[in-house]
Amino acid sequence: MAATGKHFPGHGAVALDSHLALPVDERDLETILREDIYPFKQLIAQGLEAIMPAHVVYSNVDSLPAGFSQRWVSDILRGELGFDGVVFTDDLSMEGASVIGGFKQRATVALEAGCDMVLVCNHPEAAKEVLDHLPIIENPTRERRLRAMVGKGQYSQEQLVALAKYQQIAKQLSTLSYA
Repeated sequence: MAATGKHFPGHGAVALDSHLALPVDERDLETILREDIYPFKQLIAQGLEAIMPAHVVYSNVDSLPAGFSQRWVSDILRGELGFDGVVFTDDLSMEGASVIGGFKQRATVALEAGCDMVLVCNHPEAAKEVLDHLPIIENPTRERRLRAMVGKGQYSQEQLVALAKYQQIAKQLSTLSYA
């Protein structure tokens, strides 16, 4: 299955949960590039198909959360890091996105920043609002990126389930406790 790297450029230096608040990372760009970008660079080099920016403000780089920031999405991720896959927003119904405004504004600003796909996962009325608001625009580059997300499976489901590695992982997962 195609994978999505998240949360670009890194979410580890903040304690707040962007589902509930807007985290602010006050580190400078050089520190973020040195401490957080390496996994993304490696995955991009290996052909990562998609990336999801964080609903975190990196205040010494831009005043907007990364997924709404042209600096982060277009300049750094696409320009400097050369990423040419899909950029998905994180869920626009999260509190970390609310600083942008209403759902229509969130979707518009994210697309203007360079995101290919906006996600409204936990608010059906807002998803309809966004769908009604956004025009359908032909975008061959976005369509090419999205086509690359289609799985490139080597095995049928029956073949996959028969693999020893699959059975080993399934056994390990069955022992996990979800308390």
